[in-house]
Amino acid sequence: MTDVKPWYKTSFRRHLLDMHIPDWHPDFLAKLDSGRYLALLEQAHVDTAMVYTGSCLGICYWPTPYGHMHAGLQGRDFIGEMVEGCREKGIHVILYYNFWSKWAYDTHPEWRFVSAKGEGTADYLWQPGRYGVCCLNSPYRDFLIRQVEDLASRYDAQGVWIDMIHWPYSVCYCGHCRKRYLAEAGEELPKRVDWHDPAWIRLQRARERWIAEFAEAITAAVKRIRPDMSVGHQCASWTVGWQNGLTNAFFRQTDYTSGDFYGDALFQSFTCKALYHLTENKPFEFMTSRSPDLTHHTTMKSPELLRAHAYAALSNHSAFLVIDAIDPAGTMDASVYETIGELYRELAPYAAYFRPDAASCQDVAIYMNFESEIDLADNGKPVMETSIEKKFIKSAMNAARALIEHHIPYGVITRKNIAELSRYQVLVLPDLAMMDDEEAEAVRQFVHAGGSLYASKRSSLIDKEGTRRGDFMLADVYGVNALGETEETVTYAAPVHAAERDGRFLRYSAQTPLTLLGTQMKVEALPDSKVIARLSLPYTHPDDASKCASAISNPPGTETGCAAIVEHRYGAGRCLYAAGSVEGMDSDEHRGIFARLIRSLAAQPFGFEAEAPKAVELTLFHDADEGRYLLHLLNFQKELPNIPVHRIPVRVRMNGKTPLEVRLASPELPLAFAIDGDFVRFEVPKLETYALCVVRYA
Repeated sequence: MTDVKPWYKTSFRRHLLDMHIPDWHPDFLAKLDSGRYLALLEQAHVDTAMVYTGSCLGICYWPTPYGHMHAGLQGRDFIGEMVEGCREKGIHVILYYNFWSKWAYDTHPEWRFVSAKGEGTADYLWQPGRYGVCCLNSPYRDFLIRQVEDLASRYDAQGVWIDMIHWPYSVCYCGHCRKRYLAEAGEELPKRVDWHDPAWIRLQRARERWIAEFAEAITAAVKRIRPDMSVGHQCASWTVGWQNGLTNAFFRQTDYTSGDFYGDALFQSFTCKALYHLTENKPFEFMTSRSPDLTHHTTMKSPELLRAHAYAALSNHSAFLVIDAIDPAGTMDASVYETIGELYRELAPYAAYFRPDAASCQDVAIYMNFESEIDLADNGKPVMETSIEKKFIKSAMNAARALIEHHIPYGVITRKNIAELSRYQVLVLPDLAMMDDEEAEAVRQFVHAGGSLYASKRSSLIDKEGTRRGDFMLADVYGVNALGETEETVTYAAPVHAAERDGRFLRYSAQTPLTLLGTQMKVEALPDSKVIARLSLPYTHPDDASKCASAISNPPGTETGCAAIVEHRYGAGRCLYAAGSVEGMDSDEHRGIFARLIRSLAAQPFGFEAEAPKAVELTLFHDADEGRYLLHLLNFQKELPNIPVHRIPVRVRMNGKTPLEVRLASPELPLAFAIDGDFVRFEVPKLETYALCVVRYA
């Protein structure tokens, strides 16, 4: 059966039932009832079911000749029952498959992933003994592909989805990896991290290539058998960084980006913006559990939080998937499906506006590359002692938070979008640790053609071979030369007298400079640049306990003569270079200053403006096929349920189009509007969690 459109183009109410159940007890999955499962899916108003064919334990739920079938099923073809039942109910079926396999790990010790300490994943991952991962360079690779081919051959499902496909938080030092690397690179695997060492960089690039090639092999195996079947790969682990090894090459192997995420409103917004631009086909898929996280078996998120997650996905034109977990006996909690059903019925009126190919209207792009998901402080550390949380991701997300709070339309882009920079007014490089010449040249051409750039700290100073350049690759664009870096990790940016008056630095001045916790680059401004803030340092080194200017803080007291923030015209465009990470500072004032700096770079008004609280995020999409703009307003407060917001003034830029009508999508309600230059101006009467305003034009 082939759909007129790929199944994912018309599906946005999805479901996954976690079934990580072993078979050592005779009661486990003994009560698994596909009829009950199907009835609950129907009750929950689900249009796509992702169905477990196995779990991270490696135990199969179908009668496969490869591997071990769950004893509790007693030979039943559970997957066949679900595929047939879903077809009868008009529900799409995606076959879930997990890369991890404790069964293969235990049965074939020679296939195991091995850490730098010689440990398997059952020794070091989370709860020791539970999780077994085999190496993708071992014969497990062929075994896994045989299982996936068996699934694609047996079942008339719409797709296959591969979970946990990443390096398990470390480099693998098994014999298979050592042999392959020696053959390819002619050297042994290094065991200490050093982002300035070509040998370490070569290993990391090999790991990135290997995981992408592995994903490509899985996708190709499915497509050989079923060209019409979608293949999805779990994408969530990119946020971990270099340890897991995902890059743009990996993302090209998945038909649509998809992953399960657990975080706050900011995390979901940032993640959705990244997945939107990384996906090969739209919509992407945002997954989250009905529980606070997957360690909670019976706890339920509040309906208000689940609603906020669902509407946050919808605001970014993403499909939404809720994850539930089965009881060991194979039973399911009906109350969960009542809650999901209420939510999905509430979402139903928006189906007519779910246009995956509508174009996002984003004026500011935060640029990230996967090579920069590192921490230079890890240099010299053993592999297993490196940091999981990455300062770069935190800095980029804090920049996103500033843009959300100040209602500036933003996106998150990667190398995949490097040819599309002209779509944006402002490009942000948030202390991008590594760049290559191709990326630098694309940024240079963007600015020269009239774009605006904000770049901070080391951006373009280190290439992707780990070489710290003598100067920034983009020094001519920044209007500065690099001289070095401060030793002090408490530094200041002191606005010059003229810049004190333009409002961008709020209350800060030469006498009260802006604090930046972290080092700053020491830079010299070029003659045609305009210095708007200068680098100041504390009276004493913050690490010197023998003397201080204040017992607790480190007040400014030393002028350096170096620039801290510089404006520079390059070609038809402009650049603001900050020697320290203004966008990385987590305070309202810093975010306000960052937002003002970004606004000062815009050549024209942004796509929308709103007078709304910081917790309200706006996103705008252009649905050219239907002649309309879709403005989403999401009220996602820290404490739920939300306090409603009333009478929000909004302006949407029409780009020369004449507005005919403005209305709320649900409930259907026309809104009075006025034409204000190239903007249409109207008021959103009340916002509890979500509102969709449809602006139809001639």
